[in-house]
Amino acid sequence: MRLLLPLVAAGVLLTSCAEDPPPDALPLGIPSWSDTVYVTPRPWASPQDNPLYAAPRVTVSCPLSRTRDSTWASIKKYLNAVSACLDRTWKAEFDRIGVSFWAPNRTFVRAPQVDPLCGLMPHDGASGTYCAAGGLFSVDVGRLADDPGTIAFMTTVVAHEYGHHIQRLSQIDRFPDPVTAGTPGVEGAHLSSRRFELQAECLAGVALNAMKDDLPTWQRFRENYGGTLSQQWVLDHGHLATQLRWLEKGFRSGKPGACDTWSATAGDVT
Repeated sequence: MRLLLPLVAAGVLLTSCAEDPPPDALPLGIPSWSDTVYVTPRPWASPQDNPLYAAPRVTVSCPLSRTRDSTWASIKKYLNAVSACLDRTWKAEFDRIGVSFWAPNRTFVRAPQVDPLCGLMPHDGASGTYCAAGGLFSVDVGRLADDPGTIAFMTTVVAHEYGHHIQRLSQIDRFPDPVTAGTPGVEGAHLSSRRFELQAECLAGVALNAMKDDLPTWQRFRENYGGTLSQQWVLDHGHLATQLRWLEKGFRSGKPGACDTWSATAGDVT
């Protein structure tokens, strides 16, 4: 889950349309959540022992056209293109390690909406939320303007929520963390949550590597990690500087193996 952009000011709002444009279809050959039964290839022992980390460097390249304006149709078209790139990128990675893949459902909204399986999406106070029950991620773009900084932020939010889907498919989210198991109570729960969220941030960086030729400058991404978060968000998700470090680690490596936050020291996931 990603928090609302700390630096977004009141500025340009998305222009209202009579009807939302239909979402882009999944790329040809990409199985969707609604028509695929996921079969576990074998049980993994822990979040550290996972075939995802053996996946090679991302080789998919996705050209993205920039948004033309701040209309809802333009922003939604761009985010669907980002999502389609993520579909292709992660399917290629999963194919290369022999693990079944299916694409998540996705919604881009101007205000949180209630989903029958997932409840309020995105969750209150968040820009994006992934719901495993519905194989769905939802991103609220209603408060965001059309400029390179917020385009970078929206792209990262989509890639981060998709990262949670990757954690689900690889079953990283299904096993207890033996490292954190030695840290009892609420403190241990917060540590595990940070490992989980920071890994999704790193996986977002890996996937952004496939779009690097058409993204805003990296400085625009870095600018989105300034400001401060509430103490609860820091406990659950880590400091903004820590989030940025893991995003950049994934981006520079281009390999999911760079994102093993579960083997990192507690000091690296603050």
